Amino acid sequence: MKLVKILPDKIQIRTDDAEFANARLNDLISVSDGEVELVTMIAAITDNDVETQMDENAIMEELQQPSLKVIECSILGSMICGDFRQQIERYPSTDSSIKKITEHEFGSMLAADAFLKASTFHLGKYAGHDILAYLDGNKLYQRHSCIVGNTGCGKSETVTKIIEETAKNTNCNIVIFDIHGEYSQLSYVDSIKMGEVSFPIWMLGFADMAANVLKVKEDSTVVMSALRKAYYEQCPDGNEGKPLCFVFGDILKYIEQLNEEMVVSGYTKEGNVRYAKGEYNGKLSGVINTMETLLADTRYSFLFDVMGQAYLSDFLNRIMGDGMPVKNIDLSGIPHDIAVLIIGAITKLIYNIQIMQKDARPITLVCDEAHVYIPTDFQLTAAQRRMVEIFENIAKEGRKFGITLFVASQRPSELNKTIMAQCANYIVMKLNNENDKSMIKGMMPAGSADVIEAAAMFSPGDCLVVGDACPIPLKIHVELAKERPQSKTIDFWTEWQKEREGMDYAACLEEYLEN
Repeated sequence: MKLVKILPDKIQIRTDDAEFANARLNDLISVSDGEVELVTMIAAITDNDVETQMDENAIMEELQQPSLKVIECSILGSMICGDFRQQIERYPSTDSSIKKITEHEFGSMLAADAFLKASTFHLGKYAGHDILAYLDGNKLYQRHSCIVGNTGCGKSETVTKIIEETAKNTNCNIVIFDIHGEYSQLSYVDSIKMGEVSFPIWMLGFADMAANVLKVKEDSTVVMSALRKAYYEQCPDGNEGKPLCFVFGDILKYIEQLNEEMVVSGYTKEGNVRYAKGEYNGKLSGVINTMETLLADTRYSFLFDVMGQAYLSDFLNRIMGDGMPVKNIDLSGIPHDIAVLIIGAITKLIYNIQIMQKDARPITLVCDEAHVYIPTDFQLTAAQRRMVEIFENIAKEGRKFGITLFVASQRPSELNKTIMAQCANYIVMKLNNENDKSMIKGMMPAGSADVIEAAAMFSPGDCLVVGDACPIPLKIHVELAKERPQSKTIDFWTEWQKEREGMDYAACLEEYLEN
């Protein structure tokens, strides 16, 4: 066996059948020249024999020779002072000894005292090894992390396992943006179900309400001027970008008055007052219809509960206070368009409050289905762009103020690139889409990109953890949490075999039309 090629992230070994007969993909290989030892993983095995035209004697002679193989390995890291590290300070020479790492040696590598400490927690077992897999909680949360994988791959189960272990720290502070209501029933979670819990529309801020709820375009100068006039009538010292209390119904009444306003334009020869249409008369019918429709729609009623300014501090205390270790913002029961806006408003509020505190308790935002509200699409409106910028600011500056992101997505290729680039840990589950795999591989450190290709063959619950939090990027079978999320895959075939009573579609349709 001979080391024939060394690259920054790969090595090539030439060997023969007799010397390396049992080599398999994903086996761990040690390469050492006595001074430097690399830990590598087999990524490809190639039979290097070339078929040529030979006579019978040459064929028999060839068959008696061992078959030459070329083994390509991805470099995972190196042994430094007896401990495995995902870093390389020096490379060995080509005159190196090469051997397969045994199960015992693999366990010893990971059981180093430097890793097994109070900040670690158990995630599962390394696939193919009877060895527990641990993550370092400090390194997972002190920088941003990302979990990606196809639908049905076990993302929610893995997130729940991580949060369950984290919640054992009673002073932890995690906020989950739960699009589908998967985490609301967990015993260690304070479930804040939007729709049942009020979120007065003024908490979005006037500017975002006008642009994203009322859909008033920025070039609609007449409508925006009227809305501002109504807003400042209630809030003389208002700030359009901040959550300052106003009454939506009162704004509507003021807009209706402006739409019907008649002003004195002069006097007739007889001395009678002459009236003319006001500046906004007849020009606000569209926004009035929009506002009336929103008020009449029961799905949006939680936005119009009359709450004073003090409600904001009560709401913030519930989210960031010392109650339950995990706060779950359950957005499953409200319209999607408002859910996205609420996520942006809460994130902006948390971020601005966090940076104002000198000794703030660290907080992590778990962003479920993050591609929905932190997209990579550059064709965003100015208002949508402002919301994305909040997450970008957290990605770039949040670590200094004790606020980090843990984003989860089925489509990493559709996630905001700035946020993805700032993640230090990637939990990769089953991925089939080539664009998604390319996106993740582009973020990987040298030597880890090839490992992502294996993700296409993962079973539900299998993952790779690449980054500082995990000692080695090898497949882990995640252990189920004691409390499971409300996320399940429906067995279509089994369900279709059951006897079922007829559905009352008329009642469903009536409810749908009313709402």
